[in-house]
Amino acid sequence: MELAYNQGIELTQKSGISALAIRNVGHTGRHGAYADYAANRGFLTICIGGGNRKIWRQVAPHGGAKAMLPTNPWCIGIPGGLQGPVILDFATSKIAGGWIYAAQSAGAQLPTDCVIDKQGRPTTDPKDYFAGGAILPAGGHKGYGLALIGELIGEAMLGPATTECSWLLITLATQQFREAGALQTAAEEILLELRDCPPAAGFDHVEIPGERERKHKDASNGVIRIPEETWNEILALAAEFRIP
Repeated sequence: MELAYNQGIELTQKSGISALAIRNVGHTGRHGAYADYAANRGFLTICIGGGNRKIWRQVAPHGGAKAMLPTNPWCIGIPGGLQGPVILDFATSKIAGGWIYAAQSAGAQLPTDCVIDKQGRPTTDPKDYFAGGAILPAGGHKGYGLALIGELIGEAMLGPATTECSWLLITLATQQFREAGALQTAAEEILLELRDCPPAAGFDHVEIPGERERKHKDASNGVIRIPEETWNEILALAAEFRIP
């Protein structure tokens, strides 16, 4: 995925826009990191994944009670205001599949209204998902629609994936349309207005997508905090495979 984003940037520097297929990709980590990298260099990127529903049946379609589609993520990044790019990086399901594995590993429960069991009943127990349950689509018909587009792109257009999925990456040079300084000024005006919006009940403030992750990274000092049960599993695996 890093190679793809670098290649997309290189091609776009020559032509102003590029579209790349990234086929048969395994786990790629957080796509927002790649989109952030590209946006900091003045590029709008749109990355859409899908194409392996026969193996990764995780998400029920809107109105359905059985897992039929993968989580088929989308990631969009664009240069933003003074606090950096705006990054949308989301699964088309209500919760990412990796979060369910993490919850099971940590002995934790899932948020409400995200998962159903094999009878189609709401549940917060990760075990119910692994016993034939399904994740619900984010935003009902909207998340389902985005997931379906991802599946059509990833399988019907790019061909069936042999690993996790395939991706379409579109990269566009924003300076074809507006000089970088003018874009940042206009973006900051929009974003500042949103930050100043009075918060709804239960919220401290309105957030801009991508800013929370950058703040968290800066505050972490390079330390990744994980649940103790998950850490113990890592130690057990290290011992099993004789890794120091």
